[in-house]
Amino acid sequence: MSTHDLHPDDIELLERLGKIVEIVDPVPPDVVELGRAAFALHHADSTLMKMVTDAETLVALRSTDGARGTSHLLVFEHGPVSIELDVTGRGDFGRILGVVVDESGEATAGAQVVLETASVTRTVDLEDDRFTFERVPLGLARIALERSGERIMATTWFDVG
Repeated sequence: MSTHDLHPDDIELLERLGKIVEIVDPVPPDVVELGRAAFALHHADSTLMKMVTDAETLVALRSTDGARGTSHLLVFEHGPVSIELDVTGRGDFGRILGVVVDESGEATAGAQVVLETASVTRTVDLEDDRFTFERVPLGLARIALERSGERIMATTWFDVG
C-alpha cells in the first residue's frame, strides 16, 4: 500500500506521528549504521563467486611427499568469470598460482588481484590473466578482483595448506 492509497487525513496523522517518534524515541545512530551496512550487503551474493570444483575432494591432483607439499585445484565462478587456483601447502606457508578466465573481458580489464587472510592482505597485478602469491600463511584465505580500488568480486573463503 502506498501513500497514494491513503486518505489525506491518514497521511497527515502518519506524518505527525512520525515527527513525535523522531523526538521521543529516535533511531539510535548505531542502528542506522548497521542498517546501511546491511543494505550494502543486499547484492553481496551477486559479487560472491561460488566454488564449483574442489579437486582435492574429487580426485588427487598430485601425489607428492610431505617435503614438497600437497597441492589441490579450486575453481570459483560467477557469471562469465572464473578463477582457477592451484593451492600448494609447504611447511608453514602455501603458494597460490591463479588464472582468471573472463569470457566477456570486462572484469579483468585493469583489474588487480587481492589475497586476504587473517594476518595478510596483498595485492598483485594480473599478468596475462595470471597471478602468484608466495609465502601465504596457512589457514583460511580468499581472492578478490579489484579495479580502481573497488571490489568487483571475491571467492568464498578456502583453506591454504
